[in-house]
Amino acid sequence: MIEFTHKTTRYKVKPENAQAIRALAAKPPKIKVKIDAKNNSMKREYPLFQAGMTTEDYLKCFNALNSRIHLMECDYTYADRAAPMLDATQPEVGEEVDEHYIPTIEDIKPAKKLTTRAALVALIEACEEGDPERIAAAVIRARGTL
Repeated sequence: MIEFTHKTTRYKVKPENAQAIRALAAKPPKIKVKIDAKNNSMKREYPLFQAGMTTEDYLKCFNALNSRIHLMECDYTYADRAAPMLDATQPEVGEEVDEHYIPTIEDIKPAKKLTTRAALVALIEACEEGDPERIAAAVIRARGTL
């Protein structure tokens, strides 16, 4: 066994491991500093978006709020139009829905095919019998499998 001292620590190691342990002991320790999330000096602040504000205006406000961080400013000029204001009451995409679309068995995932097929068979049998309550229940069950 070989003994050596590094700063305030005494090491007792096998001869074949001595060089590796000396190299590890010579490295500076990794100090992890915990950063308080509430008082983080690198935390960014975001301005409120106003109606009619362009992206360039927003970025100017952002850079002004975060000047203490010394972020690299980006020049974004897009003066053709103001940023769009989205209306949550209306959909963004206006697709036409085909009211007459009936999903086929090929549109359904393979795991659901068996339950869907069984529900459709039960619906056909109920239609053949002509019992309205049983037909309604079979329709509801078949709709649930699609």
